[in-house]
Amino acid sequence: MGMRPPGDTVEILERLLSPLQGRRLLDIGCGKGQLLQALAERGAGVAGLDPDEAVLDAAKKLVPRAALKQGHAQMLPWGDASMHAAIFLNSLHHVPAADMLLALEEAARVVGKGGSVVVVESLSEGSFFDALRLIEDETEVRQAAQDAITRATRRGIVSESRRIEYDRVETFSDAAAFIARAVAADPSREERAQAALGKLLARFEALSEHENGGYILHQPLRLHHLKVPVGPRPIVHPPMFG
Repeated sequence: MGMRPPGDTVEILERLLSPLQGRRLLDIGCGKGQLLQALAERGAGVAGLDPDEAVLDAAKKLVPRAALKQGHAQMLPWGDASMHAAIFLNSLHHVPAADMLLALEEAARVVGKGGSVVVVESLSEGSFFDALRLIEDETEVRQAAQDAITRATRRGIVSESRRIEYDRVETFSDAAAFIARAVAADPSREERAQAALGKLLARFEALSEHENGGYILHQPLRLHHLKVPVGPRPIVHPPMFG
């Protein structure tokens, strides 16, 4: 498929959720807090959840005023309608596939009726994905995340207000910088990266665009802006088989 227009996730979130000033935003799978920091700088009250205590410590140093909790997306430790919006930024596919629908239902619960749930997921295409695939092929879990969103809309947990596709464009000084970026997102990739190092270097060189001494890779993203219905949920009947 062709490249999509480049986009900046924080800028898109700011447009979708405006005004951010004074709003309570929850980052589910917040990692080291980069998104929390960007949203807090724009005036939002921020909270973050992650299962990893070490990355939460890093997030606390980066965004001291963030309300951070250790836990899992399928059991959020916040009350009903306690947030204006909940965000999954490349994190829904890290939830076990069997629990992805429950994670979306939990997000809908904490934002309450009329609230927003935003899911941003990488698509299984683009030069970044093709380079990463030698370390870890996430095709199956990324599709599972898309399927969970579809099930959540069909069950009336959320409705899709808007869908946006765009490219995250990243520039690396060399292949080592790309590998460091991939491993930082998931340290378990280190061993696989070293085992496939020769092939990985060749693929990175072949896939990247060269510009001003840097190497550019594209990762297509799909953003789903979901809204929690204000009225009662529709009754969903099981499929009939003849």
